[in-house]
Amino acid sequence: MKALAACLTAALSLTACASVQSEPAPAFEPGRAPAMERQLDWLTGAWSNAAQYAAAPEALRREPAAGYPYDWLDLQYAEFTRIDAPLVGDYVVYLEWRAGGPDGPVSRQRIWSFRANADGEPAGMDFYTLNNPDLYAGRAIEPWVFADLSLADLTGYPDGCTLSHAYPASMGSVYRLNPATCTITARSGRTMALRADIQLHPGRLTYSEAGMLESGAYAFLVPGGESFGYEFRPVEAGE
Repeated sequence: MKALAACLTAALSLTACASVQSEPAPAFEPGRAPAMERQLDWLTGAWSNAAQYAAAPEALRREPAAGYPYDWLDLQYAEFTRIDAPLVGDYVVYLEWRAGGPDGPVSRQRIWSFRANADGEPAGMDFYTLNNPDLYAGRAIEPWVFADLSLADLTGYPDGCTLSHAYPASMGSVYRLNPATCTITARSGRTMALRADIQLHPGRLTYSEAGMLESGAYAFLVPGGESFGYEFRPVEAGE
């Protein structure tokens, strides 16, 4: 279609147009996928679930603790930073969450490595924990910190634990981890199925995850309610 438009615009002959149309489409170049780049632009920056936390019933606003697996919601400040980590992938994000606010203790550090298909559209995502998270805490703005990051520095999940991309990314993206295909053995020795749901739209990010034991009980549920996830909104400068 682009080739035809170019021919008409340039008022080329029919023979020339036919010649252009017969040329093969250029190969997809990793790191140059417009839909993926747009999605990462939405994600990059500071987020908070402060509005969700303020609107929640007081009885729900509590830190996760033993005995409250289903009814808790804590306050989280999250920063997502696009990093240059060529040994990990073409579209890599370092996330750092802090409890309570930007100066709170680190509650979560992860690497998200997004993948694009042959057309440059989002296709899925793998997430990893850092083997040495203290090395990276608070240092996302130092680009050289991640330059040599490799899969050897990360702990991933087994086959079947890639998050699939649920629908086209023109207005947003949904990434889901299927508990029917993703099973791990935790450090405690317990076997559990994992599920996760990440929804990314301009100005809105929701996140939930869970580990389910063979008995059907939850090993963990984040946040503590089956009917909702964290609801993050962008943090404006100065907030």
